[in-house]
Amino acid sequence: MKRSIFSLLLLLSCSYGANADELPPQSQESSIDRTLRNVRSHGVQFVNVTWSDILGKMKEITIPVHKLESALKNDMFFDGSSITGFTEIFESDLRLKIDTDSFSLSPWRSEGTSSSRFFCDVFDTNGKPYKNDPRSLLKKVIAEAAENGYECLCGAEIEFFLFKKEGDKYLPADSGVYCGAEEDAEMKFFKEALLYALVYLGVSPEKIHHEVAGGQLEVVLECCDPLTLADRIQLTKLAIKMFARQHGFIATFMPKPVEGENGTGMHIHASLKQDGNNAFFDGTKECYLSDTARSFITGILKHIPEINVLFNAEVNSSKRLIPGYEAPIFLCCGDKNRSAAIRIPEVTRENAEEHNGSAVRIELRWPDPECNPYLALAGLFKTGIEGIINQEAATPFVNKNLYHVSLEEIKTRGITILPQSLKESLDLFEASNFAKKLLGESLHASYLKEKRKEWKEYLDENPQGITQWELTRGL
Repeated sequence: MKRSIFSLLLLLSCSYGANADELPPQSQESSIDRTLRNVRSHGVQFVNVTWSDILGKMKEITIPVHKLESALKNDMFFDGSSITGFTEIFESDLRLKIDTDSFSLSPWRSEGTSSSRFFCDVFDTNGKPYKNDPRSLLKKVIAEAAENGYECLCGAEIEFFLFKKEGDKYLPADSGVYCGAEEDAEMKFFKEALLYALVYLGVSPEKIHHEVAGGQLEVVLECCDPLTLADRIQLTKLAIKMFARQHGFIATFMPKPVEGENGTGMHIHASLKQDGNNAFFDGTKECYLSDTARSFITGILKHIPEINVLFNAEVNSSKRLIPGYEAPIFLCCGDKNRSAAIRIPEVTRENAEEHNGSAVRIELRWPDPECNPYLALAGLFKTGIEGIINQEAATPFVNKNLYHVSLEEIKTRGITILPQSLKESLDLFEASNFAKKLLGESLHASYLKEKRKEWKEYLDENPQGITQWELTRGL
């Protein structure tokens, strides 16, 4: 096992930066010709064509490289009725259009072969963007933001757990602490090999470090446009799971896998550019946040309860969002306040002045990595942009540890709490006209159907009857 990892590191050290198109594009060259030239220049033998279902699960078709030209020119067809939340069996055919800008090389090779990956958009047989395709929805929201003069930017912090299986038990891979110097050689080797692979994949990782709980790590992805970030989140999660298996670990993005320990979140950093400048920056305002940014925040807080299922999508999600574990359950915004759902990361005056406020941003702390990143980012920017369009009033900052505040005071402040179960989230989502407007009637109905099915399966396995604990207290 170690031998394969060392071979990978050697490959990476020899191929650093291989994702860049090293050959200069020709002025009359089509995007298809440029893509084919780029793939051939890297000696690719296999091409993985990738998309996601409505729950964010990755799908792929692998083709030999000599079939790529045909796939680029004629699209590829697949059975939509076999994909969660897509078409019925009587209208099953859907087509994949390869996004040539999403090219990446795989860090995994076998017997001298190499492969590449492209993300795709899903279209119906009439050549129109498919109504239930999450990636197409995000592209639509980005286009709407551009129509209003804004360029969307975001980055992500992806937390996850590594376990080792011993018999029937799953145990944390180590007993490390937050940002602790790595003393476990296996864990250190895994972290460095993963970081190399992520660089090779072109997902632009900023860093990797140990988180608070044993076996818990975090990978930080740098700021980019939402579509690129969503693709990179998908690639990063795939790479983490593959590397974990290769190194004898089991990786999970489950929000609360260990009772009594901190859960796993996916913090999202967001800002907007307008006319080349950070629209969130105003050097005269509190936390350097402009009126535009404050309206953006209010727009998010206003709509989050009804679309929270796009950010916390699992039954297990609500088990992370409880007081006492740095979990942000309170729908408010605070300057550096980690008990608030939205936090304003600190930016020094020197940094703000030197870089014209480019680092000013907001941080969403309540999402978790089991969400579909395309839907979550679409929800984030749709709610924020609507807040700007509607000139929503600034929500007051809450700079207090809300875990030490009574529920009565929280209610007096007008602060609401995130939905406390998947069922509560789904009830709000089902009744929400905003959610239907965001997703469209078809995707809204399909997503609701799949999640209602999950909730029923959970109840079937965990009957909500009267427990012995209740009987003991009540009799």
